[in-house]
Amino acid sequence: MLESKDLNHPLTATETHVIDYLNDHIANIASLSITDIAEKTYVSVATVSRAIRKCGFTSFTAARFHLAQEHTTAAGQLQMNRVLAESYRECVRTIESINVNDILTVAHHILQAPRVILLTRSASSSVAQDFCVQLVSLKCNAAVISDGEMMQRLDQFLRPDDMVIALTLYNSTPTLYTAAKLAKDAECYVVTCCCKTGTNLQQISDVTVLGYSAHDMAEKKRHFSSRIPLMIITRIIVKYIALIREPENTALDIGDDVF
Repeated sequence: MLESKDLNHPLTATETHVIDYLNDHIANIASLSITDIAEKTYVSVATVSRAIRKCGFTSFTAARFHLAQEHTTAAGQLQMNRVLAESYRECVRTIESINVNDILTVAHHILQAPRVILLTRSASSSVAQDFCVQLVSLKCNAAVISDGEMMQRLDQFLRPDDMVIALTLYNSTPTLYTAAKLAKDAECYVVTCCCKTGTNLQQISDVTVLGYSAHDMAEKKRHFSSRIPLMIITRIIVKYIALIREPENTALDIGDDVF
């Protein structure tokens, strides 16, 4: 059950109406979004968000997970809320762990580099491909290398002013380190985006941007490990570059309830 926790800012009549609706419809809460709640209570999404924060929750997702744990009527709904909660946690913890200065450094080096080489293997290739497309759309000269043999011969076509970015969850592929080491020896600027600290890649990189990962071994064995942290890191870099390159055509849409 939701109750106001903010003694300095008590619930308004409208916010009380929202909380009463949530408490009266706990059985259905797992299937409702914050937009659904706003429409059913005839208020704005921002009002729903404020009411939930006054009850001590940082987001609607967190409040919904709390209510579902107490009153779930079906096991499937509870499992789904656990999945949503984990995805939410990945997003928030990745953003919280990011060093802003590192992101700024990486973005400015991308803008200055004549070529940006993205190194990746396995399932992370999709993230690298999307990152590459967005960089090219922003007039950056970017390319993806995911072939192991090409990585081992990377030094044959690198120039000292090139920038090399390795995208990997756990740095579990030896060829990534080999390629990054060749790039470092060629005096390229090397960046690693990873979700595991203390790797050999991190030791030779000029900058390492770390994302959060739950390191679920069961998921890892089934190759289900989430790439959400890498997606967030690359999106932040691209968004910042877009703001620099096309400030008049780019706007940040920041709402009351970001997640």
